[in-house]
Amino acid sequence: MTKVLCDISALRYYRTPPRYFYALPPIPDFDTPYGRGRLRQSPVATRIIGIPIHALSFGHDRLTSTLVKQHLWSKDLPAGAIVDTPFDVAVTSPLLTLLMLSTHLDPIDTALLIYEFTGLFSLYSPSKEMDDAICQSVKQGEFERLDSWRRITSAQGKPTDLWVRKPLLEIDDIHHILDAGKGMRGRNRLAKAMRYVTGKVASPFEAKTSILIGSPRRVGGLGFAGFKNNLEIKLDDNAQRICGLKNAYGDIVWEATSDHPMVIVECQGEMAHNSRDRAQADDDRALALESMGIEVIRISYKQISDRTRFNLLARRLSDTLSIKLPNPTPRLAQREIEMRDALFGAWPYYEYRPLGTGR
Repeated sequence: MTKVLCDISALRYYRTPPRYFYALPPIPDFDTPYGRGRLRQSPVATRIIGIPIHALSFGHDRLTSTLVKQHLWSKDLPAGAIVDTPFDVAVTSPLLTLLMLSTHLDPIDTALLIYEFTGLFSLYSPSKEMDDAICQSVKQGEFERLDSWRRITSAQGKPTDLWVRKPLLEIDDIHHILDAGKGMRGRNRLAKAMRYVTGKVASPFEAKTSILIGSPRRVGGLGFAGFKNNLEIKLDDNAQRICGLKNAYGDIVWEATSDHPMVIVECQGEMAHNSRDRAQADDDRALALESMGIEVIRISYKQISDRTRFNLLARRLSDTLSIKLPNPTPRLAQREIEMRDALFGAWPYYEYRPLGTGR
């Protein structure tokens, strides 16, 4: 067995800001009996990666252990499937990690992880002990040298479990493996999950909204496809004077057609938007976009998590986009319920608490 994190352990690795790995001792050599005996004393193993460690095995050794769970892989690996890290351990690539996770998740949960891996956010909630360890080991000014992750604070100035970071993976990489990897374990399930993925997003809130609005009706969505996520919009001179920006980004954007103007749905998360300065900036930005003839629809998390409120939003979108919203059959109504149950439980493999209204 080689020392390669995979599956759930790889997911937890990718969710963790690198600063914590830099601040803590490396994980013991879980591919040796002596190293496995030290796992329960390792803060990386017990507080970040979790026990049992999920480790990739290439079929050379069979291990029976409550501390390490082997995942056997006997076929050829995709190019770049194993990533070396600076922390004395290797990890499966984000793409291989998604393939492995998809084998034991339903398509919507897998889609949420795709949005997370290809998006601009991660979820991590360090304990007080972990933050104490990093404060003792790493100076605040050195964080940018160690990683570019930025923690989002609440309206009250408290740190949250939502972090901003660069995407781990591009959506085109997933399309490539789906085209080239026929017969690969997890490929068909990953392909099913991609039915729910519309683009790159900046928060779990945007991911859920995109699934609800853009997914085909046969699987429980509204079927209002054709929008783009995180679209850059160049502002004209008048709009620039209103908000002081040259460009703006729309969370969910339908380009203008002969039937409707450009339409933007803005996801107003409480964590990022619930402050006086940010609210004023959002108002100025919306006014700037509207001055260009763009329809801006600002929504809250409650408007998508509450079914009655979401139905009102659906009717408004239907009218604005000139898309007829047919009455659902009993079967489609059941699919909508199933989708909502999947979306508004806990985020996949996020153990601390279900996501709140701010994301």
